[in-house]
This record gives sequence, C-alpha cells and structure tokens, in this order.
Amino acid sequence: MCPFRRPITSPRGATMPVPSEFTEQAVRERSPEGTGLYADFLDNDDLGRSLFAANPWLAAPDNDKPLPWDGERYWKTTVARKHLYWSAIALPEPTKDIRRMRRDLLEWGYCLIEDAMSDTQCATLYKRLVEQAAGERQAGVALGSPYGQYVNALVNKGDCFARCIEQDPEVVQAGPVIEQLADEALGKGWICHSFLAISADPDRYPQRVHMDQGSLMPWIPAEAPMLLNTMYILEDVGEHNGGTLLIPGSHKTMAEGRRTGVVGALPPMVHLEARAGTIMVFDGRLLHATGVNRTDKQRFVAIMAFIKPWMRQQENWVLTVKPEILRWASPKLLHRMGFQAMFSGGTVEGWGINYVNGQLGDPMARITAFREAIDAGRYQRVGVLAPGTPAADPAHDYTLRSVISMAKDAMGDAWEA
Repeated sequence: MCPFRRPITSPRGATMPVPSEFTEQAVRERSPEGTGLYADFLDNDDLGRSLFAANPWLAAPDNDKPLPWDGERYWKTTVARKHLYWSAIALPEPTKDIRRMRRDLLEWGYCLIEDAMSDTQCATLYKRLVEQAAGERQAGVALGSPYGQYVNALVNKGDCFARCIEQDPEVVQAGPVIEQLADEALGKGWICHSFLAISADPDRYPQRVHMDQGSLMPWIPAEAPMLLNTMYILEDVGEHNGGTLLIPGSHKTMAEGRRTGVVGALPPMVHLEARAGTIMVFDGRLLHATGVNRTDKQRFVAIMAFIKPWMRQQENWVLTVKPEILRWASPKLLHRMGFQAMFSGGTVEGWGINYVNGQLGDPMARITAFREAIDAGRYQRVGVLAPGTPAADPAHDYTLRSVISMAKDAMGDAWEA
C-alpha cells in the first residue's frame, strides 16, 4: 500500500532523488509564456478585442459611479417596435406554433412562446417567487448584484418550481414544446444547468453584455449551441422595467467571429417586450443583458438553462437539493438535476462508468443512493484495501456494494447480459 503524505523511499530506506528536469524551476524555465500547447487557440482573445473595438458602446458601466446616459450606451435603447433600426424588421413575436419557433431560433437566436404559462400558472409562480425573495432578504441570505437580487436553487423553494424542471404541463403548459426544442438543439438526454430568478431593481445598473455559454470560450461551435436557455416572464416586461436587452441575430455573429477572429459593427440592442406568461427560449450564443429598471418596483424573471449532459452544471444539484425532495423526486427530475451518471462524467466511486449513457431511468447510472447515504450519516467509501485486512472483509458495509446490489435487483436477468 502507498501511505498518504509520506515521501517514497528506496528499498534501503533512502529518499529517491527527483530528476532535475521535473523540478518546478526547470519546468518554468522551459515553459516561457506563449509557447504552451495550443496557445494560439486557447489564449486567443481576438474575438473579444474585435467585439469591443468595433462596438465601444457595449462597454460595461463603472458600478462605482453614477450610471451615465450620455452618448451611445447599450442600455440606452427602446423596444423593437419603436426602434428606428428594428421597427421595420420582422423579429420574433409570441407564437404557439413550434414551426415558427424553430425559424426564429435559427434566424434570430430566440423565440417567444405565447401563453407558455396560463394566467393561473404564471400567477402561482410569481407569487411564490416574490414571497421567497422577500423572505431571503429578511433572513439575511439574499444574494445581490449591481442590478438586483438572485433567488437561487428554486428547486428547494416550492413544488411548483421542481415541476417546472420536469416541464410538467400542469405547471407550465408549454412544457412539451420546450422539451422538444431542447431535444432538437442539444440532443436527447440534456440536463438542467440551473434554475434561478434574477431581478432588475429600481435605478440600479444594467448587467454586463454576455453570452450564457461564454464560459466555454474559446469554443463557440457555429453549427449549434451548447446551451439553451429559457426565461419565464412572470410579469409584463419592456423598456421601463428593465426588460432584457438583446441583439437579435448576434448568436450567428459571435459564432462566425470566433472562426474569423473578427466582429464588425453590430446592430443596436433592444429591450425585450413581452406580456406575463410568455417564455423566451434563447440560444446560448446570443448577446444579452438585464436592462435598467426605471420604475419603483422590483422586476423578476426566472431563468432555466439546459446543457449537454457531460458539461459541468452551474448549480451543484447533488449537494444543493433538499433530502425531502430527493425522496419524492421523479426519475425525470433526478435525471435533469444530474443524478444520472454517464461514462463521460458524474460518476461516484466509478459507478456509472460501465458504458452507460446517462439516460432517464438507467439503473446502472443512478447515484441518488450515495447522496442519501451521506444525508443519513452512513456513507462508507471504499478506501485503501489489501488482501487479509479488515477493510477487505466482504461483510464490510460499503455503500458502493449496496448500490451494485440495487442495480442487480432492478435489472434482473439483464445484469448478466
């Protein structure tokens, strides 16, 4: 066995010397800046430099100074129907037709689902969200930003939110449409990146212009997004209450710019204008930001993003979700929170590495039992073993053995196959 935190010695007990080429100093001397593997690709910020050089009006404000309104600023705009540049262009409008949604997503980087939530569904979600936000402020656990308040981990904060993650039509009537669009954009088996709410508070700052899949830079595939987002519009939004700012079609511009390293002058931003009950589905490459709320009332939207199942989720659901939610969670909810391992990621003690694809209900991929064992204070990890030691006794209550046993029971004869 290899003892932890002890130097490795020769059979005679002498510490073995480290070759000089392996010392930190030698490695640094032979790794001058700019000479690393794939440095031309990984360290290349031509896209960002080009974007702001050609569009200086996209520069974020200094949050330590009063918000300026002089000159050309990305937050100094209006809604599309009133905008000199955009008013004559047929941008996405709320629709119930999935065929129109597909066209809008491909052409403009977003689509608007009309009446995605019924009046009752929308009111239920809004009431619960506003109560939660106020409660978190009172409890001193509210997380803020220069533009407003975050209400994170909505799965823990009301059954209605957990059912949104499932796209349950009883809570969000356009759920089947959203699932279909996500299947087409990301492929089946996608998971939930996070589900949170963001406010635009009165007279605060705009959010920095960004792409939601910007953390993947420098990878911006031109063919399809790696992230698809949904915005639950729970109250009417527009230019006065900080409706989301966006540049229609910028998803294509950014993908092409990553290929060429050049972004030219972009068209102006506009405020999203939509009534309560609408859901905006948008491409992870679309440039957007929270706008400036010039009313006297806090304005919320809820945001749920979807990603490829091998990507790291924004919310660490495996730690976040409450034990009581795990107990009643459906296979679909568990899958979307990442409680299904797959060969390329999410395994626990290797469980899930046996060529499973992480699909809904696969007993070879379930990792919920590990989290339940942690909650119960009885998780037994497999550590250092050797034949004949007490820890190698087959009767030792390792959690992994219990998980294997449950999978065998669930699969029956298929286990041996």
